[in-house]
Amino acid sequence: MIRPVKRALPYAVFAAVTLAAFWKFIFLGWTLVDVRLYESILGRPRREAPGWFERNRPAVERGDTLLLLPVPLRIYSEGLKSGELRLWNPSLFCGSPVASDPIVQPFYPPNLLLHALLPPLAAYEVSLMLHLFFTGASMFWLLRGLGRSAPAATAGGLLWMLGGYNALWVSAGFMAGALVFGPLALLGVVRALERRDDRPAALGGAAMGMVILGSHPQHALFLLVFLGAWLLAAAVRDRGNRRGVIRAGAVFALFAVGAGFAAILAHLETVAHCFRAPGRDIDLIYDRPFAVLTHLAGLFLGKVHVSSNPLVRSELTVFIGLAGTALAAAGAVRCFRDPSARFIALFGAAALLVAFVRPLVEVMLLVPIANLSMPSRWVFVAGFCLAVLAAYGLDALEKEARRVPHVLAGAACLFAGACAVGAGPFRFSNGAALETLAGFALAAGAAWALPRSAAAGRALGLAAILVDLLPGFLVLNAHADPAPLRETPEAVRFARGLGEEPWRATGGLRDPAAGPATANVWTVSTGNNLLALHGVEAAAGYEAAPPATFVRYCVEAGGIVAGSGRVLAFGDLESRLLDAANVKYVFLPFRLEVPKRYRKRGEWGALQLYENPAALPRARVVGCVLAARGPDEAAEFLRNPGFDPSTMAVLEGPGDLPRSAGPVNHRVRWLERGADRVRLEVEADGDGVLVLSETDYPGWRAEVDGVPVPVRRADLTFRAVALRAGKRVVEFRFRPGWLLPGLLGSFLSLAGALGWGLVRRRGAECPESPARSE
Repeated sequence: MIRPVKRALPYAVFAAVTLAAFWKFIFLGWTLVDVRLYESILGRPRREAPGWFERNRPAVERGDTLLLLPVPLRIYSEGLKSGELRLWNPSLFCGSPVASDPIVQPFYPPNLLLHALLPPLAAYEVSLMLHLFFTGASMFWLLRGLGRSAPAATAGGLLWMLGGYNALWVSAGFMAGALVFGPLALLGVVRALERRDDRPAALGGAAMGMVILGSHPQHALFLLVFLGAWLLAAAVRDRGNRRGVIRAGAVFALFAVGAGFAAILAHLETVAHCFRAPGRDIDLIYDRPFAVLTHLAGLFLGKVHVSSNPLVRSELTVFIGLAGTALAAAGAVRCFRDPSARFIALFGAAALLVAFVRPLVEVMLLVPIANLSMPSRWVFVAGFCLAVLAAYGLDALEKEARRVPHVLAGAACLFAGACAVGAGPFRFSNGAALETLAGFALAAGAAWALPRSAAAGRALGLAAILVDLLPGFLVLNAHADPAPLRETPEAVRFARGLGEEPWRATGGLRDPAAGPATANVWTVSTGNNLLALHGVEAAAGYEAAPPATFVRYCVEAGGIVAGSGRVLAFGDLESRLLDAANVKYVFLPFRLEVPKRYRKRGEWGALQLYENPAALPRARVVGCVLAARGPDEAAEFLRNPGFDPSTMAVLEGPGDLPRSAGPVNHRVRWLERGADRVRLEVEADGDGVLVLSETDYPGWRAEVDGVPVPVRRADLTFRAVALRAGKRVVEFRFRPGWLLPGLLGSFLSLAGALGWGLVRRRGAECPESPARSE
């Protein structure tokens, strides 16, 4: 009876941590979507007083969970329940592909299952809850596979669950696959090399494929580099089995690429056709390089020694507490002769250097694909290495502690002295400092107790980790009542009642009782996301990788592209291109002088609604067509003062042009408007081109009266098809050519790896059966 209890104890610890983080969702139906940020943007006062754990901590904003998650998850979830895989989001940038959003992970099997069964936010929460538990469990399994004791593996699992970078970003969901399947991928490689058997390598490759399917491509790529380096080091070290190592590596790579094939093709499409300039962020994060290096002290002082730069706080969060840092250091020093520990220590140190040292960051930004985001995300891999090293360290200290208790006790005394004199943030009135001091004391007690009583030392060590990490994790992942997200603002309800024809809007939202918002590009860009949250199709916004053609269109319209290219806002309300984009309404949450042609339709405190009477219909037929050889020539046509988007269109590339030269009388009736399907009935008295003011992107296909026709790019970014005179039914549907082969490749690879693993298991058990019968 004792042995099953001991075996279940680590999982009970992981389950208790998961329950502590998600009990408000389980029992109250609350959400990790950042409702507080939503209310802050609206200008509403905070509804609840800060709790103990939040004292003296900088405000945490989960912008991605609010601005990037709810709308595409709603589209994705509704599609699955209707038996469709919807991959187009019409709510931002006149439309953008869902697959370019690294948060949604539309091909990840857990997402496909949960969103087919549950409402969007419930599926999101259940997924995060399950992934948090299995984050600890999978690291536990890896560490046991590396020969660590159960207590050490439990400590490593807790550090992997609650470590700073993971704690900060777990609610965004873009690391879910990497958190759970990253350790399993390494476990497959380790087992394959130990047993000289390729089957575990296939299973490890399938796990890596799940990382690719279920994670931001940057995290998946960095983990893949780590695993590739592990195999390379093994090949150099094991000369007698070098051919076997190479074969295992080839099997691993084959199944990793195969299982992740759908996501790989989607990401390559994004790289080719979406806009991202992460190098623009370098001066925002590394504005003071030496100050950034001091932030490395955040490994054990991350709750107290907090950078004033919010981007440094979010991108370079490495906090694992004094106990975790001490254990990792002990593992690196005491176990350096162990090839696995030595490799992990060196790679982890290199990952920290690449993340924190600006010259190395600048070099990394020159590497294709790896530079899609800032190299600061190597902190994720460093956290992986630290969690593994901490397990090695706990086992090493259990055998021989020596000076460690004295060093930790001295650190605790120094910290207490700093708090007593009130040195900067180190003071007893700071809740984070008190938690850190308690963690220091428990870590010192654990180191002292380990040689005398393994059980007491282990218990104190786990307590030190939990006291130091769990409160911060709960602060960073605080649930809130989602009711405000479901309250449609009065201004939006009013605008919807003004007409049924599809229209777009730009601007932002503000609570009627609040004062004006700050007038800047961030307010306007994210304001579009808030409009989309309430069902408005917006023309700009904030997104990971907007379509490159629309970014160019926004610039030509006098708009602003900020940061790394993910922040877009229209600034020139006089632009004819704003009219052509079907922008009929402007929601202004601040005071701004608007062009005289705009009509004020309502006012709700600081929020004003203006109508643009010059906004063109979403679908229109034009007869005057200009041919452009490429986007640069098309942009020149659009800049020409004589260009009239109501009667003219600029088409790029080869193709027949209609014979009509003047206006075409026409009528358009909308038959269907879905996320990735549009059907129109168009009646025109002459040949022309139907221009649909929605972003063109590879994968959009068109039919006229059931006959496939080519989709042409009009006015830099819109979709267009040529039409003959008469009544026609036109259908646009988004179905990328890579989708079917990608899904098929992922399915067959996952099934093949699992099948191979099961065959191996039966084969291993058969020889033992006679002995059992005896």
